[in-house]
Amino acid sequence: MSGLSNVFKYISHFRHAGHQVGRKVGDMLEVLTYAAIARDDQLLSRLQVEPKLHGFSDAGHKVEFVLLKRPNLGPTGQPIIRSGGEITDLTDVIGFVECKKVGVEQTVNGSFKKAFTQHGNTKYYKVPFDHSFRIAFSPRGGLKHNYRVLFTQTGMIQVRKEEDLSLVLEELVTPDHRLIFTLCENNSSQVIGNNESLRIYDLNLKNARILEVQSLNAEGAIALLNDCLPGPQTPEKAKQAAFVALDVRKKRLNSFDKRANEEELVSILVLTEFSHWETKSQNMIKACIDVNLIVDDKLIIEAFTLFEEKFGSGFYAQISKDNYLKDAAVKAAAFELVEKYNGKIFRDLSDGIFKSITYNGGRITLTS
Repeated sequence: MSGLSNVFKYISHFRHAGHQVGRKVGDMLEVLTYAAIARDDQLLSRLQVEPKLHGFSDAGHKVEFVLLKRPNLGPTGQPIIRSGGEITDLTDVIGFVECKKVGVEQTVNGSFKKAFTQHGNTKYYKVPFDHSFRIAFSPRGGLKHNYRVLFTQTGMIQVRKEEDLSLVLEELVTPDHRLIFTLCENNSSQVIGNNESLRIYDLNLKNARILEVQSLNAEGAIALLNDCLPGPQTPEKAKQAAFVALDVRKKRLNSFDKRANEEELVSILVLTEFSHWETKSQNMIKACIDVNLIVDDKLIIEAFTLFEEKFGSGFYAQISKDNYLKDAAVKAAAFELVEKYNGKIFRDLSDGIFKSITYNGGRITLTS
């Protein structure tokens, strides 16, 4: 696992709105996957979106995309997409696609929480003036980074190195002020000021802490220190996806075991923010799912940037499968990006090669 994703670095720029944008990363993954499937008319005509797929346990698994043997065509031969419903008979299913995204989880730093009193019923805490507190990183086998943070009665925030009290940063506190303390992959550390964002940070992030300052009052600062955790839910997501593949395979093929070069019923998992998937989670999906594909952070960021350019500051409201179907401009934007790469937006976890999902002779295939 290589720390915090570059997608997190991108969306943190939006501050409070970043939570809204962050929730849209999974939607963007689905929109791009949809467009990558839809570019092949043979796949599009066999597509059923978000049905419940029933496995051996008789549990209904809601998956993003199911692909069927027989096409569904209109009177002029145009593909007609099925949506919703339940699939209990798997004989007509040739494959299914799940999309999983696990982002950065921000939780209140434990030491900060113990040191200060909560500010009413809000998420913030009261930090008195001239009371310094520590923010530290202690990477295993690496150089320790210890900072002391202080709010002054003149309205400033000061960050000093704890070892020698040398000044690292000093700024006038403004409403909704924010500092980001970083630890990168080479164990160096940097403090990102209020007028900057992680987008300026070229190195991959191993860890980060975000100090949010809502405001100052007569006693001190109303603030919050969050730890940034890389994908703590990946083991659970891996288990969920693995169970769906096992359950469906057992019902259709009467075996839980993967078969080499599966063609009859192909299970596909599409991931993003892959840096959050530690080895045990990767091993779980590789053991149970036929094809595991990654949409790299770079492409997700490119997609968000494209949508921001085309739809303005409220662009994240446009990102959904429903809008992909209903809004021609959204569909065109997704297609524009997917076609730029000839549909090869998926990096295969098994060999690292970029591939597209295609249909060939009654089978789902991955084409490099």
